[in-house]
Amino acid sequence: MQQLNKMSISKRLWLLAACAFMFSACDPNGVIDPPVDPDQKATVAESFSYRIDVANQSRFRIEGINGAIDIVGVPGASKIEIWGERRVKSKSTEDARDYLKNLEVRVTDGAEEVFVKTIQPRETGGRSLEVIYHIRMPDNWEALVNNVNGNALVDSLAGKVSAGLVNGNVQLREISGAISVGLTNGNILLAKVTGNTFIALVNGNIDAGLTLPPQGTCDMSAVNGTVGLQIPQNTSAQFAAEVVNGSISTTGLIIHDAITTPKSVRGRLAGGEGKIALKTVNGSIIVKGF
Repeated sequence: MQQLNKMSISKRLWLLAACAFMFSACDPNGVIDPPVDPDQKATVAESFSYRIDVANQSRFRIEGINGAIDIVGVPGASKIEIWGERRVKSKSTEDARDYLKNLEVRVTDGAEEVFVKTIQPRETGGRSLEVIYHIRMPDNWEALVNNVNGNALVDSLAGKVSAGLVNGNVQLREISGAISVGLTNGNILLAKVTGNTFIALVNGNIDAGLTLPPQGTCDMSAVNGTVGLQIPQNTSAQFAAEVVNGSISTTGLIIHDAITTPKSVRGRLAGGEGKIALKTVNGSIIVKGF
């Protein structure tokens, strides 16, 4: 995405609404019938797995509905591995097993990307459907993750990472490419991130540890929640933090030419080459230098 830092909060929140999808499925390796759970519903689970040779693709894209997704980059990988479980919870084991055919995982091996999509009926008759995904892919690929309900973890990638979720937590670790995250309800954790960063969150907290690239941008906003940022003390950037209802705290940093009010802090870190913009409506902003 380009010029994400210039987008208004209303436009950012509009983007979050695009997270809901209905998608597709695949070949089973085995069926497991766990015992009936305490609320007297039975769960049937079926595993799946794929191994795809890497050709000229450079992007992995996934669209889920319900269930956790984890993606890990593997240096020098010549294959992409996808595995997990499809699960249906229903009033009986027989009904859950029969309904499992309506929950699919569809994998498309294209010229530029590998695309994975969950497909299920819009109306499930009270049944709960879930697909758990595990992905291991080349660490220099781009990753695009969209999910409705479920956590997303992306680890050890040098390519761009984009994530859009409605309900769930997002964790991004050791990412050196540009990052874009849109989340409605949940928490966002960034650790050892070194690329340009754009975060738009409605309800939840942001906890980000990052190193700004030369002349890079960090743009993070929340409606209801705390924005926490840890950056090196030698970071060079124009700095702006703003709250509506809340407080701003900065420690371990020297802010030159600072203009401070009870609701905003503006100034320059070191040479001011990059840009850091932090906003929250209801919550606090906490910035620490390390």
